[in-house]
Amino acid sequence: MRYGWRARIGHIAPAILDTSAEEFRKLLPDGVLHVGLTISEPIQTLGAEQAAAAFERMVEAGKRLAREQVDAIVCGGAPVALSRGPNGDAELADLLRRETGLPVVTANGAVVDALQLLGARSLVAVSPFLESRNQEIGKFLAASGFRVLATRGLGLVNNIDFATQSAEAAYDLARQTAAAHPEAEAIYIACPRWPVVDIIAALEADTGKPVVAAAAAMVWGALRALGIGKSRPGYGRLLESLRSSAAPPAGRGL
Repeated sequence: MRYGWRARIGHIAPAILDTSAEEFRKLLPDGVLHVGLTISEPIQTLGAEQAAAAFERMVEAGKRLAREQVDAIVCGGAPVALSRGPNGDAELADLLRRETGLPVVTANGAVVDALQLLGARSLVAVSPFLESRNQEIGKFLAASGFRVLATRGLGLVNNIDFATQSAEAAYDLARQTAAAHPEAEAIYIACPRWPVVDIIAALEADTGKPVVAAAAAMVWGALRALGIGKSRPGYGRLLESLRSSAAPPAGRGL
């Protein structure tokens, strides 16, 4: 039996594919292959010209993945899309879709769709990022219709430092932030390179709130777009929702 006999999911990553690739593989069901491609940019510190160039490289990466016969494309690099303004995410998804003819899921779009599916109207958000990046996340989520009660980060600059954090660091920061804002209806954990998927179920159990992690939202969005109604069990409410419905709605990333 060949790898990817059910589907091949192309993943455009802004930086090195290390922990994010492992997070994807933990979540994907049997027969679904992760096909990753990186543009190798430290996107948290990009200037305007660098961000514009990174945007173009992401489009080229999508075209290359299409030539590798993937069935759908998941596009990370949320800061690159947001550098184009509030419509940058939709612009990137539309351009990739036109250039490849494939279903396209963006990180930002998947997160918004996931929070809406889980019925969240208010939330707290945590990340490994600098405060300036956390503020961008908060503004994006607020513009998407959510009440953002708090954003907190670890204040890290270098991408490799995201990958070397423990999952416990994400758990502790998220639980502390949620405890400080008990009215929050959900927890968002940004950055797919931050190892977090192993603590999603425990965090949901201990806070009583649904958790949307960036990597999990991206995988959920791709599987939903492909009509694959199952992920690996034990990774939280969002991925469990695939078991009840695999049909993709008219979401932002599809």
